Amino acid sequence: MSEYFFAIENMDIPFYDFPDEFSGAVPTNMFTQPAEPVPLVIKFTGDDVNQLADIFLVPGLSIKQSLFQQLEFNDIYATNWVQINLFDQGQHLYQMLQVENEIKAIDREQSEFDFYDEFNGGEFISGMNKLVLNQDLLKQIPLQQRLIFRDIGWKDQLFFHKSIVDAIMQHQPKGIEFIAADGYNEFS
Repeated sequence: MSEYFFAIENMDIPFYDFPDEFSGAVPTNMFTQPAEPVPLVIKFTGDDVNQLADIFLVPGLSIKQSLFQQLEFNDIYATNWVQINLFDQGQHLYQMLQVENEIKAIDREQSEFDFYDEFNGGEFISGMNKLVLNQDLLKQIPLQQRLIFRDIGWKDQLFFHKSIVDAIMQHQPKGIEFIAADGYNEFS
């Protein structure tokens, strides 16, 4: 059974974005500390959208304030939460996740991907056909330091430990579900 999961949206959710003057206020990979909730507005919505999600993923994983308070996720290693004021069917407070925790968790030999490049001390992976985690490396890192992270070379997904997934899913949130990271293929 997989120890790590990816979040995916499971309902029609509008495309939200920050107004231009706030476009850099909440990057997903660096910490910011805005003094006030950052506005988030609808940029595009489909015809079928009529419910607010408890959790949505774009432009970054965001959890409705009331649910976030129940989850007690304030002290997860190398994460920060920024308060967002969502303007959709009124105003609603959410907490948006920022993650600085990067681990070279993907097994570069066993995984199958379309493209890999190393450059100036960095790396880039794209076209994930079969993801295999480096379990030996992960076991060397204390669990508290790998609850939520992204891979150094493949920043497309956030990895969520099973304990985080279980804490979220016990509340049966509207908007997302989780799929196993092991064996993940972005094309199927």
